[in-house]
Amino acid sequence: MRRILLFIFLLLLVGTGVWYFFIRTNTASDTNPITSVFESFFPGTGTSGDTTLDGIIPDGTNNPETNNTNRFTQISTRPIAGYSVFALTNTLTIPNPDPTLKPIITTIVDHYVRYVARNNGYVYEIKNDSPSTQVSNILIPNIYEAVFSNNNTVALLRFLKPDNQTIATYSVPIPALNTDGTRTQTNGTYLTDNIDSLAMSPDSLFVGRLTKDSTGALISTTTTTNTTKRDLLRTPFTEWLLMWPIQNAVYVQTKAAATVAGYLYRVDSVAGRLRRVVGDVAGLTTSISPNAEYVLYSESVQNSFVTRLFNTKAGTTSNISLKILPEKCVWYTNNDLLCAGSNDITEGVYPDSWYAGLTHFEDQLYRIDTKSNTYSVVFDGTDRSFDMTQLKLDEGQNLLYFIDKTTGLLWKFAL
Repeated sequence: MRRILLFIFLLLLVGTGVWYFFIRTNTASDTNPITSVFESFFPGTGTSGDTTLDGIIPDGTNNPETNNTNRFTQISTRPIAGYSVFALTNTLTIPNPDPTLKPIITTIVDHYVRYVARNNGYVYEIKNDSPSTQVSNILIPNIYEAVFSNNNTVALLRFLKPDNQTIATYSVPIPALNTDGTRTQTNGTYLTDNIDSLAMSPDSLFVGRLTKDSTGALISTTTTTNTTKRDLLRTPFTEWLLMWPIQNAVYVQTKAAATVAGYLYRVDSVAGRLRRVVGDVAGLTTSISPNAEYVLYSESVQNSFVTRLFNTKAGTTSNISLKILPEKCVWYTNNDLLCAGSNDITEGVYPDSWYAGLTHFEDQLYRIDTKSNTYSVVFDGTDRSFDMTQLKLDEGQNLLYFIDKTTGLLWKFAL
């Protein structure tokens, strides 16, 4: 009898322990938020909770950064190296319920955001505000810069090789969907090592690049698969930044420093002829309109800077009554500007202090009419503090995307 009672007691003791563990486990699960939900089209990868992938934020229903009175939406949950915004139009043919009538043809426009996570080099895609999906499967840690090309089907990833000196540029094809809904990743292509500055052509099919050697710098163009190379200009000066706003001309700007006079030149992308556009401006940094009619530029002054607009056709320059760095602007198709900045800035050596992260902006948003040289306030900076950079507009020019320089996160703003 004692043995039976002892056995029953042990059973109760074990059962109580199991019950307690079960309750604790379920309680802990309920109190721990789900930090990431993932989708992936690559078999065997990208399952829910995979810590190597980027997280997602739904379309605002449960997103604490989005509500009816807030026009900002956080897009990425970790720092990104670059992104693209675009739309694709598809025509669908649907059988008519009445077989005697012609099929119904309808047009569908899908809106996309693609971005590259800085920590792993994966490309992620958001389609029509759906959850973020991993669409490439080549792991490259610590991406410094990423740009999209070939109509957003290729990502150029820029990073340091293991020697921490060699700048690598790797072209990653973004695989299309297979019929079964998966994607098949193919290998990419290395471009020339140590491309000091890189710019995409407006049609996104060619890469403008600057490389250095013992004789100076070479400006050339190539495809994203490193073919069809064309040399444009060799120069003994090496400290240049490239821009490619119009198809037939690459622009080169001296790297900005407050104590150095800067210059902007236009290089014919076929003949390689060089023409000065703006010059002898301290701390020059620029942004060129999509048709190259205007150049927005800033000039360093003592503990601050001023912003000016140069009309390349008329040859005239006007002052902008805002403290705006050109890197914090995006152009509308009618040559108007949408810019982030504030006249209330910390004293510093500009643009050097901002580049180095020694000063930060608490941005407002302004729309600048370049024809009348007037502006209106789009966002007054209340309730939100951003240091905006890499601004882009969607195809309808109703949404602004930007990277917050302080956090590296991608955001969207409803205009």
